[in-house]
Amino acid sequence: MKIGIQTYTLRDHLKTPNDINASFKRIKEMGFDMIQLSGLGEIDPDELTVLLNANGLTVVGSHSPWERIKDKNELAKLIDEHIKWNARQIGLGIKPSDYPDTYDGYTNFINDINEACRQITTAGLYFGYHNHELEFMKFNGQRAFDRMIEECPQCEFTLDVFWVQAGGMDPCYYIDKLKNRIRILHLKDFRIMGRDRQFAEIGQGNLDWQKIFSRCTAHGIPYAVIEQDDNFLTDPFESLALSRKFLVDNGFWG
Repeated sequence: MKIGIQTYTLRDHLKTPNDINASFKRIKEMGFDMIQLSGLGEIDPDELTVLLNANGLTVVGSHSPWERIKDKNELAKLIDEHIKWNARQIGLGIKPSDYPDTYDGYTNFINDINEACRQITTAGLYFGYHNHELEFMKFNGQRAFDRMIEECPQCEFTLDVFWVQAGGMDPCYYIDKLKNRIRILHLKDFRIMGRDRQFAEIGQGNLDWQKIFSRCTAHGIPYAVIEQDDNFLTDPFESLALSRKFLVDNGFWG
């Protein structure tokens, strides 16, 4: 499994093209070759392509705005951008608030996901949905996430192990359930401080990484990206370095 970085972790360092170039250079120097795009400031797609190539970084996919994914004309542009970056997956980071947390709200969201999937897969790419904890709410006795898995057959899932745990479920259960529908796995640890849950550097929390990686190996999951939303022990770059060190030291990297 190839491991990279979810750039949302570094969003405060990606506000301008100069910031993006400097951060890409530092990412490469840290030993990462692959990223999933999210949280970037405004930059022309062609300029982004130049910066990616100049810094030797490949793009496995993105988290893109729902406004662009839902609009057919904008989605066509988004598809062209991903083809330019050689990124195979167009991703969505969270269910938009336009869709209520109700059974009918998820029905409408599922219908719109399926429409986007048709356009994306026709172009030879894939759509990936990134979960949080909210999808594990039950409506009419059924978890919303399980409905999405069953009713969105063309959808891939960017499974986030932290948020599965936060939703009260076992990440390995969903790795086993989704299997080859996971192109990109999100790696972040789950730390408890008093009564608060926190994001954590890999190895600094309570998730069972041996078990998680054994399931990834069993199912041949091709990619994973380290993401930490907040609660950094140090600055975000150093937190990513700590996570990478844990993965290397414990034989999960390489």
